[in-house]
Amino acid sequence: ITAGRELHPAPKTSRFSCLTVYIITQCPEIASTFFREGLTDAFLSRTMDASTEKETAAMPEREHTCCFTGYREYKLPWGSDENDPRCRKLQQQIFDAVDAVYADGIRHFICGMAQGCDLYFCELALALRQRHGYVSVEAAIPCPTQADGWPRPQQERYRRLVAACDYETLVQSSYSPGCMQRRNRYMVDHAARLIAVFDGQDGGTRRTVEYALRSGLEVVYVVVE
Repeated sequence: ITAGRELHPAPKTSRFSCLTVYIITQCPEIASTFFREGLTDAFLSRTMDASTEKETAAMPEREHTCCFTGYREYKLPWGSDENDPRCRKLQQQIFDAVDAVYADGIRHFICGMAQGCDLYFCELALALRQRHGYVSVEAAIPCPTQADGWPRPQQERYRRLVAACDYETLVQSSYSPGCMQRRNRYMVDHAARLIAVFDGQDGGTRRTVEYALRSGLEVVYVVVE
């Protein structure tokens, strides 16, 4: 399920067959066993023949790519209540930022698929694709078990969004403490711009913004009010 890139600095990424795509996106409980039993070694040892357009489509160039970082639900004032007017306002601000970079030539969007702002961004990028057509969305997945501990409605939302994306990039085949950071670095390393929901709080979003600035990306800030 990798998108055909050399994934640096995430050395454990590989391409998988359609069967693996189905297992990961539709049957996460099976996926956990699949990877835990070490069956991925067979896939890691070779590149599978691509058999779908999703696997074979050419990846857009970095100069036309934008990635995203933002807070998880527990850092947002409204938590998981997306009917809160402040949440609706933030979602509109994110969409405005996505629409603005599209107008400036961005055609590919990479999302890290975490709870909270990441899922907002993914949904809004997919909405932009529906509006304009020539837009692609990539799910950058840190590990196969990313959503395992989430509430069931959020797991279903996650699987639905991953399935809707044009590309899926699995950063590494099993969880480790550094897999989220590797996912973030992968996104920055393959983008020219970063949209960040960021107001200075410490954590993964801050580190991603700092890495993007060191890497020379243009950062578009969206502030939580």
